[in-house]
Amino acid sequence: MQPCLKSVSSLKDYTIEFVKLKLGLHDFNYTVDNSFFDLKENSLVEKGQVNVHLNIDKKERLMNLNFAFEGIIQTECDKCLNVFDLPVQGTESLIVKITEEPKESDSEIIYLGVNDISFNVYDSIYEIICISIPMIKTCADDASGEKQCNPEMLKFLSESNIESPNIETPTDPRWDKLKNITD
Repeated sequence: MQPCLKSVSSLKDYTIEFVKLKLGLHDFNYTVDNSFFDLKENSLVEKGQVNVHLNIDKKERLMNLNFAFEGIIQTECDKCLNVFDLPVQGTESLIVKITEEPKESDSEIIYLGVNDISFNVYDSIYEIICISIPMIKTCADDASGEKQCNPEMLKFLSESNIESPNIETPTDPRWDKLKNITD
């Protein structure tokens, strides 16, 4: 089966008209680039190049969606604020159920009504990419593995963290009274 390769430029590029798909396996490939992230207001990622493969196993009233992705996004180092290329990769599975009375979808199951003819995978792709970003991102995570944090910024941070020993921080008098309690 020949996979469908899509260049991404708008939300409609992520709409899959499942009623036109025959029962069985179907492959879709997306090349996610800067225009993908521009579609999301206040996106966590502004720039990147990620290849996403979507495999759909369509059954009578159920579809298994298996996403696999790999690429690089640009992000800011949490330590020195330099922008660097962060490799991202992963897999995720979703289930699409067609029901008489659609329920509210959750993180693993998307419910569609019997009259629905399509669904959009944009948000699912965006979420799996964002979830793959580590909580703490540093230059050590760089794709090349050689980039180090900005030494000037690290020096500035270490100097700003040094506290003068002569300066006492005022305390709340209510707590001072508690310090005198013994036993």
